[in-house]
This record gives sequence, structure tokens and C-alpha cells, in this order.
Amino acid sequence: MPSVPTKKIYDISKEILLACGLPTEDADIVADTIVSAHRKEKHTHGLGRLSIYHRKTSSGLMSPTTTIKKVSDRGVVAVYDAENGFGQVAAYKGMQTCLEKAAALGIGVVAIRNSNSFGTADYFGEMAAKEGMVGIVMGNASPALATPGGNRALVGTNPLCFAFPGTGAHPPIVLDMACSVVARGKIRMALKNGEKIPSSWAVDADGIPTDDPEKALEGMINAIGGYKGFGLALVVDILAGLMSGSAFAGDVKALNAPEGFSRYGHFLAAINTSFFLDDTEYQKRMDYLVDQTKGCGEPGAVLLPGERSFLNSRRNTEDVDLPEKLVDDTNDLASLIGAGVRL
Repeated sequence: MPSVPTKKIYDISKEILLACGLPTEDADIVADTIVSAHRKEKHTHGLGRLSIYHRKTSSGLMSPTTTIKKVSDRGVVAVYDAENGFGQVAAYKGMQTCLEKAAALGIGVVAIRNSNSFGTADYFGEMAAKEGMVGIVMGNASPALATPGGNRALVGTNPLCFAFPGTGAHPPIVLDMACSVVARGKIRMALKNGEKIPSSWAVDADGIPTDDPEKALEGMINAIGGYKGFGLALVVDILAGLMSGSAFAGDVKALNAPEGFSRYGHFLAAINTSFFLDDTEYQKRMDYLVDQTKGCGEPGAVLLPGERSFLNSRRNTEDVDLPEKLVDDTNDLASLIGAGVRL
């Protein structure tokens, strides 16, 4: 895989986003989330989505300007309408509100309706962790999971994230997961690269396990832990979709759907740890938790949630190895819009 400077990833992303009509501030936010995804080696949530953004903004299915309309704001809770703008911008501004409320009141909660995919949930969870707060992020998505006992998909892979502040000795603990055995983006990436997938990932339209990514995308993805994963996805659909006033119960459209607004919903929260423990006590107890957990195995054998992404991000500060086809496709898009940057 070719090694690409992270600065080039940022620059080409921003130039393409600006060509899509995004304001500079919003393009900066989205480009930064793309770089973050690649540094953590979550390549399914980065550059590959730029062509979707270009098509959707060009066709009017996604607003290049993310106007955050306040629906309500009472106490620790606010509800926003993203008016079909970029999920990354909506989630970023939503988490900012959560942090402001949590700083004053101990907790802040924001629900967002009529949005689009926000990329990786951990980006927004870590916004809270960096401020010494617990970040909670959830988002519903288009129908994808096999329904236990059913014959069609109702809920999406529905990502969720819990991010806990780290200490001077240890990085944050960041659980970022989809409710499926695998993110749908990995199946799309396998299809784009002409690769097979493990047959345990998904079933085809007839409910038969398949290693063909195209048939998997036409069928359903298996929930993590079977009915338990489905139940967790349903909870995310309630919090992020039903309670936000956005689409839910199978009505969310995929980010790459050829028509119609996606109407994703988001649920974000920040919890101020200092309302529970002073900072010194929190860090002491967190260090004890991490040391005890790692002590369950040989040195280096036990990784905490988010640790692999943290190590990847630290290793990929200046350069990232990217799939060759992803590089080629991004350069082709840059040529199409007349961008001056190439990977």
C-alpha cells in the first residue's frame, strides 16, 4: 500500500469539500475527521466517502451548509435539526453544546435530527475525553442488521461510543463499536477491492451466509451477539432516531442512497467527572483499573478499548499506508473537480 502524508489527506479532502460548497469552517471539521479515521486505520470512514458527498451535494440530497436549527433547549437537554447537512459538523457542534452544559451542570445531552452519517463515533467521544469528561455518542443508520426471527432488516449497524478520560500514565478508554459483527463500510471496501468476506459477517437476500460482499450488501449483516446485538441496535435507534425526531424503525436511508434525504439521527452526551470525583482521585482510580486489566495477561497481551486505535494514530502521525485503489479513486475525484492536490 502506498504511504501518504496525513497533510495531503487533509488538503485533498478540504479542497474537494470546498468544491462541494462547504463553508471553510465546516470543511476543516470534516477533513479533520477523515484524517483521524485514516490515522487510526479505519479506512472505511475516510476518503472513500468524498465521492458520495460530491454526488449528494451536487444532486441536492445533502446540504453543503450545515445549519444547526435549535428545536428546543431546556436545562441539560437540547434538540437540534441539522437540516440534511453533514453529520460530522452537526455532531461536532452538538458535542460542543454538551461540553458547555456539562461544565456548568454536570451533564449535557444533545439529540440531532435530519442529519447524515458522522463518520467515526470516537472522534466526538474523544472531544469530551480531552476535556476530562465522559463522552457518549450514538447514531442510527439505514436498515442492515438481520432481525432475529424476522425476514428483513429494520435497524442499522448503529454505532455507539463511550469515551473515558485518560490519565498521565494511560490514554483514554474509548469503546467505539457498531452493533454488527463488522461495519458495513468494510463490506463496501471489500467489494471495491474485489475481495471476499468471511461468511460469518452477513447473509444474502435469502438469509444464506455468504462470502460475496455484493450479495451481503443486498442481504443483511449479522448482529454482534445475535439477539443481544439487535437489542442494542434497537436502543440506539430509539435514542438517536425516535427521541430526536428523526427517521427510525427502518426509515433511515443509506448515505449512498440514490434518492431521498438520509435523515440520520444522533444522540450525544457529556458527563463531567469532577461532579463525581476530584481529578486526582479519578486519575488514581482509572490508573488502578487499567493496571489491573493489563495484569490479566502477559505484557502487551491485553488491550483496552480504543488502545489499538490510539497506537495506530500515534504511529501514523505523519504518514498513513492507504489502499492503492482508494488513492486512485480519490485522485480521480480530485481531477474531476479540478483540485490542485493529489495523494
